Amino acid sequence: MQAIVIQFKPSSLLLGLLSGVSILCCIILAQLPVYIAIKSGLIALVMASTLYFVLRDALSHLLNSWQSLEVNSQGELKLTNKRGEIFVPKLTNNSFIHSFVTILNFERGGFKWALPPVILFTNEENKEELRKLRVWLRWWKHQEDLSLV
Repeated sequence: MQAIVIQFKPSSLLLGLLSGVSILCCIILAQLPVYIAIKSGLIALVMASTLYFVLRDALSHLLNSWQSLEVNSQGELKLTNKRGEIFVPKLTNNSFIHSFVTILNFERGGFKWALPPVILFTNEENKEELRKLRVWLRWWKHQEDLSLV
């Protein structure tokens, strides 16, 4: 098996999706029949969390943003963040695998908090590496299911 290496880059698609969902949430919250102070607090909370996720996931500006993903020849998944920390997480069964988007969720396993998910959109630059990753993920899930029987 060849190693799979994916370097993460800022994603304008994820930026647009997060911003669009945030705007829609703020519009819905503004329509609620509650006190203006509660509305303002909820809208500020949505905007602050959106700013955090945009900086972490879409623009990769924060130190805990994922920088690279590697699956070595032994089938071991490694993630590296901008601090240079290397994680060897265990994938959960609720990871989403599709030809346009792949979302990798991880078990908590020994970490104080669960690691943030990895969201990968297929584009022309990383099409081949993402195809290899999807094949590996489907194979991994198949072997995981067989071991439970």
